Amino acid sequence: MKMSLFVSVFCCATSYSLMAQADCVPAPNCEELGFTVDASKCSGAALKCPWDLSKAACKEKEEIEIGSILYGDGTVASGVVTGKTPIGVVFDVENRLAVALTNVKKDGTAGSENMYWSSSYCDTQGLQNCSSSEISLGTDLIPITCGVDGRLNTNAILASTCNGTTYAANATNDYQPAGCTKDFCKKSKWFLPSLRDLQNIYLQKTQIDASLTLLNSNGATTIRNRNYWSSTECNISGAWDFGMSNGYRNNDYKYTGNLFVRPVLAF
Repeated sequence: MKMSLFVSVFCCATSYSLMAQADCVPAPNCEELGFTVDASKCSGAALKCPWDLSKAACKEKEEIEIGSILYGDGTVASGVVTGKTPIGVVFDVENRLAVALTNVKKDGTAGSENMYWSSSYCDTQGLQNCSSSEISLGTDLIPITCGVDGRLNTNAILASTCNGTTYAANATNDYQPAGCTKDFCKKSKWFLPSLRDLQNIYLQKTQIDASLTLLNSNGATTIRNRNYWSSTECNISGAWDFGMSNGYRNNDYKYTGNLFVRPVLAF
């Protein structure tokens, strides 16, 4: 009597009698059936091949590290990928944040241009005040825990009606890099980094600048030793900026500080 299909599929890999093995059929090829990913590299739900549990149908984990290149289709790679357009460099793996390839001008286009934080000043509604007692001035790079969400900060600045023209926040909000093909990197998705974001960029500047240099032909420019506006507010008249030459954290006047802006993005 014939063996069941279940036994027929597996018996060739087990110690059945010679008579039983005569009825065996080869197990299907897992990869031909769509189980193409190493199961140990799956991210989230995975359907494993019944005949080889080391193969699966799933979304493969992204290999993300500081200095990884973010592409316009949302993928991340450790180096240059032919046929894809880079749009940023990863600087925060935990929060999945990337910095833009260039600074921006006031109109949101790529390029370096000094600008004010705003044309007027007020205590921005919905924006946490981070005083010098909470964020130390100077180069003492202790962890920053105040005003750390650049996206929420930027939203509050853009919604402000008492800061006049919010140059720095507007510039990042209007930015959209060439090669962006997914919604996550369109206009209104980029934001003015928090002071913590800028400090993280500074601490990882060697790796970030190495990737930016690699992407020079794509218009990328290194961070350089410049002072950048953050979206972290200090008080009514001041906002925090960060010096990339020495790690100096400073509270500058919103309407007289003439500094640079570099957008960041959550991916």
